[in-house]
Amino acid sequence: MRAKNLLWISLTALLLTSVFMVSSVAAPTSARMYVDPPEKKGNYPAGTIFNIYIKVDAANLYAWEFTLTFTPSLLKVNTITRGSFLGSAGPTLWQSGQVTPFIDNFNGLVTAGDALNGPPYPSAGATGTGGFLAAIQFQVINMQGGICILDLQNTELDTLTGGMLDPIPHTVEDGLFDNRLLIEPPNAIFTSSHPGMLVPVAGLPITFDASLSNDNNDGGWITSYNWNFGDGTTGSGKIVDHTFALVGTYTVSLIVFDNDGKNGTATDSITVVDWMEGGTFPDLVEECAWPELEKWNEATRGRELKLFGLVGNPTNNNFEVYVEFVIYGTEEAKKLGTITTETFPILGGEELQTSAIMDLSDTRWRVGPDKMGYGAGSNLVWAKYTVFARCYHNVSSGFQKGLVPKDFGFKVHPAKHDIAITSVATNASNGVPKGSILEIYVNMTNQGGAGGHIIETFNITVAYKGITTPTTILEVRPSYLKGAKTTEGTRTETFTLDTSLLKPESYIIMVTLSTLTYEIDTFNNSGTCLITIVE
Repeated sequence: MRAKNLLWISLTALLLTSVFMVSSVAAPTSARMYVDPPEKKGNYPAGTIFNIYIKVDAANLYAWEFTLTFTPSLLKVNTITRGSFLGSAGPTLWQSGQVTPFIDNFNGLVTAGDALNGPPYPSAGATGTGGFLAAIQFQVINMQGGICILDLQNTELDTLTGGMLDPIPHTVEDGLFDNRLLIEPPNAIFTSSHPGMLVPVAGLPITFDASLSNDNNDGGWITSYNWNFGDGTTGSGKIVDHTFALVGTYTVSLIVFDNDGKNGTATDSITVVDWMEGGTFPDLVEECAWPELEKWNEATRGRELKLFGLVGNPTNNNFEVYVEFVIYGTEEAKKLGTITTETFPILGGEELQTSAIMDLSDTRWRVGPDKMGYGAGSNLVWAKYTVFARCYHNVSSGFQKGLVPKDFGFKVHPAKHDIAITSVATNASNGVPKGSILEIYVNMTNQGGAGGHIIETFNITVAYKGITTPTTILEVRPSYLKGAKTTEGTRTETFTLDTSLLKPESYIIMVTLSTLTYEIDTFNNSGTCLITIVE
């Protein structure tokens, strides 16, 4: 989610006034923003104060922005101070007090941004490596040990091209605060399963799942899963499918590594048997999958896809069968999940259609990198999925036939994001006496959320326009709304307007909430009310 600082609206307005006053500067091809030092480790008691620095490697930099998140139960931010890098190219908005950073220790985030002031603007922005953007002073508030990522989000670096901000592609490198007393190895745990089969069968896939593995001993996390299946083959990943070609007993081992480089091991013996030979059984005649949506290529979270399979029984016998649809993410090359139909009877010679629902509200269907360089829609991915259908019947040893792949593609949006203005009002019922202080009340609500717990951050812009007075921005203020189902899912912000400098005439008060990434409804992000200034 992208949360705009008040810097960017102010800066855009300033730049538009000077489009012919600045020479064009070609956008650099790459840059990076990073936390320095990258790791802060030690057994720090409560009250310890330390600094981290946000730095940049960039050329012709005119503006920047970031949000840094941290674990509020471990740390709090005391101060954030401006660095010297951007100011080396000229006066900045932060330096002149036109923008200020935003610190939220309750939710664990700090947002800051700056830009070169003008006009006139310098012919080139700041250039260099290790450029100092800002210093953040943290204080340790929990001495029991713990670990948190100093996570850089919503980052932006901008140059100036033709008087307009032009984003610079860049990479982002987070930091780490590690206050653990002891560093322990992780716990390796795995299970195996073979749906539709009472025992593992040679030639059929077995699923090995290491999801229960953890690094709970010291608050770290697991970074890799390495498998040895005991038949001369290996694999990697939290959940893997493996097929043993031959009957026998195999010792399967798992080694997991954590973020500290320590490892843990688990082993288990798997006995694989032969599947029943001879006979003819129900088969998957045809399978297909398509979205029951208005558009083929746009599937949003919270919607459903229906998967269809046609099962035929060419025998004279009656069977109980069920169909599994196994979904693989082509982009990530790994199994995402299995959807199983209800068991149903099929008589000899029958063909029956069965179906299963794929619920896109499940986070496991989301694919794509969390962090990318700048680019429109960089968090939206054309996610191509491969569906395999498997038909199982009710014989004791289990059986699988009709393994037919079917590809289909759609674009998956993450969780619902939606903020809205419910009303804009003032403390004046009729005419407003010139010279009085007018209060403007903006009532807002968080109408989105997955499970109702997403915290949305955004800017509120309040402006006014009279009959003969051009549009004037009164204030741009950062704000946030907690989850839609929490008590803080609604909020009222109050703005004040000194009417002593206004002409006696009618004015329209215009309020706008900045648009969230993936916001589904933006028509309710603005609101207005009318006032009249009288002598």
